[in-house]
Amino acid sequence: MVDTSQNPAGDGLEAGPDYLWGIEGGCWVITTEDSVYRIDLDAMTVDRFRFQFPDPLITSRENGPRRPLKELVQCRVGKTGYWLLEAEGTDRDTIEHYWQRSSRVVSIQPVPAVHTKSRER
Repeated sequence: MVDTSQNPAGDGLEAGPDYLWGIEGGCWVITTEDSVYRIDLDAMTVDRFRFQFPDPLITSRENGPRRPLKELVQCRVGKTGYWLLEAEGTDRDTIEHYWQRSSRVVSIQPVPAVHTKSRER
């Protein structure tokens, strides 16, 4: 059961929340020690940027393809992030889903959503 008695975004939304449950909706930039992720909880997608992330509206896939998100398991500042991703393409025949683990989460920031077509599954 999810405790929603406290808003994870707190009173200072501009500062960003300390954690996400995965039920908040919206689009979020998750900065870790090694990468930056854009997690869109409305579209249920994850983009990973291994290098500089200059603009949250960037649509380039130079750092990796957009992946379909199945479940946000753990996303908390100071902890390792975990999310469950759906298999794509020919992998769907043999793999139901797979885990992605991030390095320690440094910050979580809300950003505008970028809705572009993802790859065919």
